[in-house]
Amino acid sequence: MTRRDLLTRIAALPALTQSGAAAEDRYKLGVMATMFGSQPLEEAMTRIRKIGYRYISMSRRHGSEAVFSPEMGKPERKKMLARIRSLGVQPFLSLGGFQGDPVKEDGLKQYLAQLELCADYEIPVMVGAGPWYYTKFPTMPKRERDWQVEVSRFYAGLEKAVRHAETLNVVIALKPHTGITARAKDCIGVLQRLRSANLKIAWDAGNVSYYEGIYPDPDLPDLAPNVSALCIKDHKGLRGVNDFPVPGQGNVDHEQMFRTLFSAGFRGPMAIERVDGTDGGMNKVPPDVVEQRLTAAYQYLKPLLDRVTAGA
Repeated sequence: MTRRDLLTRIAALPALTQSGAAAEDRYKLGVMATMFGSQPLEEAMTRIRKIGYRYISMSRRHGSEAVFSPEMGKPERKKMLARIRSLGVQPFLSLGGFQGDPVKEDGLKQYLAQLELCADYEIPVMVGAGPWYYTKFPTMPKRERDWQVEVSRFYAGLEKAVRHAETLNVVIALKPHTGITARAKDCIGVLQRLRSANLKIAWDAGNVSYYEGIYPDPDLPDLAPNVSALCIKDHKGLRGVNDFPVPGQGNVDHEQMFRTLFSAGFRGPMAIERVDGTDGGMNKVPPDVVEQRLTAAYQYLKPLLDRVTAGA
């Protein structure tokens, strides 16, 4: 056996191990619980679990109750985590990186507090994004000299956040959101500039379609080994068109995306973020309609993921 043959066989082992596992253990598919944020925790989790999802990205509140907040003490956090798990779901992701701006001193404190929340809830990945690139989207970007100052300040704050994340064993995953994370090639640049095992990318093909008008991203295969989470949303129409249909009904080729990521070793959390279509935001969609659309998403995504992760 040549060295090349040996390496080829070794490379095939993860796929073989993956295909031998039960379907529910080969991937983690969940939803962002903010979709049911207007409802009490028990009702929201019951809806989510009834559809078939077992994982959630945390919502700060459910109804009038705080369930994921820096103001909660550690004993309260521990009780809340046990309560959520007792409802049959597991927190696996947070969008806490959008709750603080690491450029500013107070914002950095909020950012670090969100990381500590993740650690206490045993959430391995916190999603965020780089600075916003536009004065007015999509026609008016920021002045270049002002933009570069903002980027430098962001990296200075992000480095402090990453060092804190390292002590907590939480990964910060920045997702495509214009600017320094606009596309896969830009995300690669971020990871090259600030190197840490606790700084990765949360891929969001819907955002790349919406903000950049690109689908699929030609550089995703190069980025794929550093993708640690997936924000699932579809997008329909040209750049900047506000239409986010049920996954499988828009521009995104989910099968190609999944195959690219899983072949690169991806095993991270995948959370459906939006199914509001042309309604103008998830807060405008009634819970019963959200449930119907998430059911349709599950019926599309689960068979697809079963097939992709089984090596078909």
